[in-house]
Amino acid sequence: MQRKETNGFVTHVWYRVDNVDGEYSSVATGECDYIQTEGTFVPYGDLEQDDVIDWVQESLGEETVAAIEASLNAQIVAKKAVVIGVPWPRGALARE
Repeated sequence: MQRKETNGFVTHVWYRVDNVDGEYSSVATGECDYIQTEGTFVPYGDLEQDDVIDWVQESLGEETVAAIEASLNAQIVAKKAVVIGVPWPRGALARE
């Protein structure tokens, strides 16, 4: 987070959303700016992670949050659909 040195008001938040399903994962990142208005100040030392997560989700809006979650899930589905291997028996020697 970025904050004003004078009063601790948070002006910018960088966020990272991790989605993990077993050995598969996907990540989304972004950032939000905030402007101090009357009645919106929470002392920096009193902030908790859930407070900031709520701010970011509110800033993004329900549709964008849902789109990020859907994209992360789709990335994992795509990763699971990829199979690694070769079509010949294991241990076969390469040509010289």
